[in-house]
Order: sequence, then C-alpha cells, then structure tokens
Amino acid sequence: MGYAFILVYLILILLVLRICTRLLLMTGLEPSQASFQAVSMLTGAGFTTSESELVLRHPVRRRIGTALILFGAFSLAVLISVISNLLSENTHLRALSATALLLALGLLALRLPPVNRRVSHWMASHLPSHTEGGPIPVEELADDERNEDVLGLQLAADSPLIGKKLRDVLPEGEEVVPLLIKRDGRKLRKERWETVLREGDFVLFYGDESIIEESCGVKLGNGKRSGGKDDGGTKEGRA
Repeated sequence: MGYAFILVYLILILLVLRICTRLLLMTGLEPSQASFQAVSMLTGAGFTTSESELVLRHPVRRRIGTALILFGAFSLAVLISVISNLLSENTHLRALSATALLLALGLLALRLPPVNRRVSHWMASHLPSHTEGGPIPVEELADDERNEDVLGLQLAADSPLIGKKLRDVLPEGEEVVPLLIKRDGRKLRKERWETVLREGDFVLFYGDESIIEESCGVKLGNGKRSGGKDDGGTKEGRA
C-alpha cells in the first residue's frame, strides 16, 4: 500500500505542476518560461533569473506561484513522512486517488477552448482595473513559437543596406517593424522608414528573425546579446 501511495502522490504532484503550467501559459508566458518557472517554484529551487521577474510583477502569476511553493513544501513533508515509516499502509489512498482523478479531469478541461477562454477572462478580470505602464523585459516581447524577437543590427562598411531605405528593404505586409535608427548619438524614430542608411548606423527591429536575416543579408544565429551578456537583452548582429 505504501508504494501505491507514493505512486499516486507523485501523479498528484505532476498533475498540479501541469495545471499550474497551463494557467501560467494563459497569463501570457511562453511555454518554456511557464514550465521552467513552475518546476522552480514547486521544488523551491529559487532560480533568480530575469524570467522570474515576469512572475513577480504579475498579480495572477504571483498567486499561482504562491500555491505552487506551498504545495511543494507540503508534498516534500508528506513524502518524507511516508518513506520514513517504511512505506507502511496508508488508509487515505482512496481519497488521494480520487483527488488525482479530479486534477486529471481539471487538466483536460483546461485544454478545451471554451474553458480556456473562460479561465483567461477570469484571470484578466482579476488584474488591476486601472491602466499601468512601465518598462518591460525583452522576454515579454519575444515569441519563440513564431520566431519573433527584438534584434539590433550594426551596419558595417560592406553592408548591403547602406544607401537604402528601410521601406525598400523590408517586405511589405510582413510583421517586421523597425523601432529606431541610432546615428551619431541620436535616435531617429519618425523618419526611420525614409532615412537613407549609412555606415555605423544601428537599427533596432522587432519581428520574425528569419525575415530580418533574409531582408538585411545578415546571420543572427550567434545568440549574442547587447552589452556582451546573454541575459534576455536584445539580440545583436552585424550587417
């Protein structure tokens, strides 16, 4: 009976983890971020990455994280207690199995589009009603599934972009947006589409990385970040 209890309880932990990961996805987190942060909070690993700020600054995500941390601490105590008693018979196996079944049904329900929409709407309704603004990390803008990111290009002397305008370079209708051109300490925003590019310009884009590479004749697969850090900053390349 003790082995069965541990098995069912591990299934219970896995279901709680999957449900919380699903809820984090509904708040807008990327799949890789949601799964990693859920495991981190459940196990109490305490990773202090820049991604954790995405959870701490969001009221609904904080509540999910609090529930995961408390459940993880409780689960550890339960498992230690069971193992220390040499896997003795546990009379609560039936209730635990029923709880695991209910969680499994809840996880399946969250995958249904109507339920997904209702839960997402409920989460949105529990956010602060007033409009707030402020700086956000680049991870909030990046979209791994659609290969979208914030990308910066430093134009070298042999760049194929020199002498051209961004309006002529970027494909019309594609979801690639130039954010600004930095030149001689100035940031060109309003005139960015019609400015003739020249050597030394730094161009900041947001959009599909493959389209930017093809349009600008540059390879951005080196994973470098501005400032020499791989910490969620802007990807940077040379054209």
